[in-house]
Amino acid sequence: MLNNSNNTSNFNQALWLGIGQLCTFAIAFLTAPIMARYFDKVEYATYKQVLYVYTSLQSLFLMGLPNVFAYFIPRLSQYQQKSLINKITFYFFLIGIVFSVALYFSADLLANLMNNPNLSEGLKIFSPFPLFTLPAMGVEGIYTAIRKTKYLAFYHIFTKLITFLCIIVPVVFWNTGYKEAIMGWGIASFISFLLAMFMKSWPYKGVKSDAIPNINQQIFSYSLPLLGAFIAGFFCSSADQFFVSRYYGTQVYAEFINGCISIPVVGMIAGSVKGVLLPMFSKADKDNELVSAIVSYTSAVKNSAVLILPLLIFCIFFSSEIIVALFGEQYIESSQYFRVFTIRDIVAIFPYFAILMAFGYSRLYMMIHVWGAFLIWTLDYLIIYLGGSSILILIVSTLFYVSCSFTAFIYIYNKKNINLFKSDLLLFLVKILLHCSAVSVIVRLVFPVLAIDNLYITLGCCVCLYYFVIILSGKIISINYMSVMGRLLKR
Repeated sequence: MLNNSNNTSNFNQALWLGIGQLCTFAIAFLTAPIMARYFDKVEYATYKQVLYVYTSLQSLFLMGLPNVFAYFIPRLSQYQQKSLINKITFYFFLIGIVFSVALYFSADLLANLMNNPNLSEGLKIFSPFPLFTLPAMGVEGIYTAIRKTKYLAFYHIFTKLITFLCIIVPVVFWNTGYKEAIMGWGIASFISFLLAMFMKSWPYKGVKSDAIPNINQQIFSYSLPLLGAFIAGFFCSSADQFFVSRYYGTQVYAEFINGCISIPVVGMIAGSVKGVLLPMFSKADKDNELVSAIVSYTSAVKNSAVLILPLLIFCIFFSSEIIVALFGEQYIESSQYFRVFTIRDIVAIFPYFAILMAFGYSRLYMMIHVWGAFLIWTLDYLIIYLGGSSILILIVSTLFYVSCSFTAFIYIYNKKNINLFKSDLLLFLVKILLHCSAVSVIVRLVFPVLAIDNLYITLGCCVCLYYFVIILSGKIISINYMSVMGRLLKR
């Protein structure tokens, strides 16, 4: 996906990283529909709330430390890299202990805040597992920085498959509840922890650790602004689910959370591009060779757009059918949330976070989220006070995430005199958006003709017709969709 003097290598690194990302998102994407069909809405919402609390608090406790690997490793010798990894892994162990204790003793308070009494017991069952999940952090940053993402792909595939089986098998075959699903998640996290410890040490087998002068100061001067950003980001990301859960009820929350999903391919592509660009820009900034890195960035965004935008536009026009196919008729209301959330995913093609972190602009990232948290919570409270719809809450946060990219690129342009949003790139993106929207309207109009009793077959026919038309008509507007898709499949 990346195009520079080391194009083939960069493309391969992004591809292997993308495969791992795809597996991660695909497992999460498949788990939700299965559990939604086996649990009632209250039980399903409780399980999702447990994971929501964990993922929200996790970003606070981690203090931005996982991002340290991708930034520092390209700037250090192999001996110093080992020292860095050992030190941060030790921090992860300490943080995991504190996280587990805090999660257990705050379970009742969090259940009260989320207005779900069942949540307390679920959180207490879940509380020991951060002891395993946090020390396992950093594998992706390490293997991306040392350009061994092929092994990272296998790591993701194995660990996510184990997680999927440990959660789903008891639910499907023994008709267990959300508590057993949580326990299965914990068993999988322990297995993943053992593999992660091996993965962290394997590239440095036989290498002596070399101390880094002022390493603690360097680590925390980089990561502490990220901690501030993640604290503010916690309030940004938690606002939607908090207000919907507390003021609209558990059943509406279940509909809301099923609509706020990303298509796995989007996470695969966006995650792989971000993962490769961060260490690349970090090294380019250190070596004063940003020109080739910018070429790689532009190529990555264009290729990402060719792959992601057609899929997202189709999802917007066929949101109702997709949601019903995934979760069933009882979740038809989730389609309105899915439509708005998909717009947020469009911004994912711009890896602004990776560029900011590569340049060390973690303080700006923090300030963006501080202001965002203030605005989101204020506007969400006004929506509740005025009796507004829950969809407005999602719209507010979506507008914030869209504005983050523009703010970051303006700041980078002012500081580095680098334009990452040039007019030719903007024109290219607008062309794809208009083209795919026009084709989606055509397919939407012929949908009644294609409609048969089986929704899955009908939806599949629409997908085939849609891509057939955009690939053929793309040649007219000089967008070769097949070239990028073919190159990806060939690799």
